[in-house]
Amino acid sequence: MTARLQTRALLLFIAIGLVSAINEVASVAEIAVDPDVGKNTPEIIAARGYDVETHKVTTSDGYILTLHRLPKSYDETQAGFTAAANKPAVLLQHGVVESSFAWVCNYRNQSLAFVLADAGYDVWLGNSRGNRYSNESINYTTDDDEFWNFSWEDMGLYDLPAVINYIQDTSGRSTISYVGHSQGVTQALVGFSANQTLAKSVSYFGALAPVSWLGNSKAELFVALADAHLDLLYQGLGIVELLPHSDLLTKFLAGYTCTAIDGICGSAISLLFGTTTSLNISHVPVLISQTPAGTSVKDVAHFAQGIREDTFARYDYGCSCVQALGLSLCSSAICKNKAKYGSFEPPAFSLGDMAYPRTGLYVGAGDTLTE
Repeated sequence: MTARLQTRALLLFIAIGLVSAINEVASVAEIAVDPDVGKNTPEIIAARGYDVETHKVTTSDGYILTLHRLPKSYDETQAGFTAAANKPAVLLQHGVVESSFAWVCNYRNQSLAFVLADAGYDVWLGNSRGNRYSNESINYTTDDDEFWNFSWEDMGLYDLPAVINYIQDTSGRSTISYVGHSQGVTQALVGFSANQTLAKSVSYFGALAPVSWLGNSKAELFVALADAHLDLLYQGLGIVELLPHSDLLTKFLAGYTCTAIDGICGSAISLLFGTTTSLNISHVPVLISQTPAGTSVKDVAHFAQGIREDTFARYDYGCSCVQALGLSLCSSAICKNKAKYGSFEPPAFSLGDMAYPRTGLYVGAGDTLTE
């Protein structure tokens, strides 16, 4: 049995045991669970009273991505009207180990997807490769290690252009707006800096909690994990998938733990990302029921490299050569960067060359991760 299958089996065993045990407690003491707990993205969009569409996009390197679309406002949906013509299109892209659910997890007046739909936008929600909605490929299955050989760099170079071009073709709009959160910003910085033609097709880029250079991050837990080289440990053990979505485990965490033990999940979120007064604590179980949504170990390892090396660069495959001897005497056998890039170090992303698109940065004073 592979390490990945062993991990899944262990998680399943633990989840079944926890749910069984907590059900015994729940049979004695009633626990009021939010009815939104367990609803996936299309289900919660429909529950809020909006039409929802699911679209599939294939990238040039063979990954099949899922987009969720809100073509109508609440009023248009409830009245049974067709969507107004010539709506401006906007793409919302989630952060690491999240999904399209991040944009619809709160109530209508608190979720950006619904706010924009009611403001007259044609709203598209992206799902990065490797999450629960984008776990298909024309070349591999999720049981193949090769499927998980990607990071946010690949999302920017392959996912971003495929999705933007698809939205343009489907909506008939020559330009769209783009809003990214955290890793959604990271991949956009990669894609736009590498492809200014693509960038010119975006009229506005809203960068929420932007992540690029992480050398000054004050998120102590993430910094400690990066400094401990936990990513290298995972890779050494042959573990390639990270935090896959589990209905049983998230049911336990969201439906019982977060609900029954007041404040525990909100405190965990504050520990990871910094304190906030804007978190809807009562709705945290709903968010937890769909998060994490999964990614690759390599994706998070790429962030860990940025923390350790204070760089915003392509993935570092390593190099053991003595650089003073020159690249020509360096064997590619001990310098994977030379084989990949023709250099000792991975190339940095040239954000200075990114003249487009028009960009707004939105940062939180208490955001310790991206500080």
